[in-house]
Amino acid sequence: MSDTDPDIEILETDLPPPPAGTPLWFRELVALTLKTTDPTVLDAAEQDYRGVFASADDFIHNQLAEHLPAHLQWLPTCCDPAKLRAGYERGHIRLWTIGLPNGQVIVFESPREPGRRRPRA
Repeated sequence: MSDTDPDIEILETDLPPPPAGTPLWFRELVALTLKTTDPTVLDAAEQDYRGVFASADDFIHNQLAEHLPAHLQWLPTCCDPAKLRAGYERGHIRLWTIGLPNGQVIVFESPREPGRRRPRA
């Protein structure tokens, strides 16, 4: 080792498995996107994970479909996506995503709480 090599300490920890349905390297993607290794922030993001979807709009449509009767399933596609998202979030939650190479996104739904770090993704 030369004098210019940095000293890097590597800590290994035992973590529970990531949430079901997460893509490979899920935790690394979250840490890189949020630019942090703070376990509190990363655990909160993991709790906010909602799944992999074509887009945040697709996630919202999926959520609404659970509450609409079969004869009204067409309704979300007729709505303005920005207004539908604003109505869904209502200032209480914030949807954020991490893009995947296949064009899909990982969707997170975080509560808007005073003092909670806001994801920048």
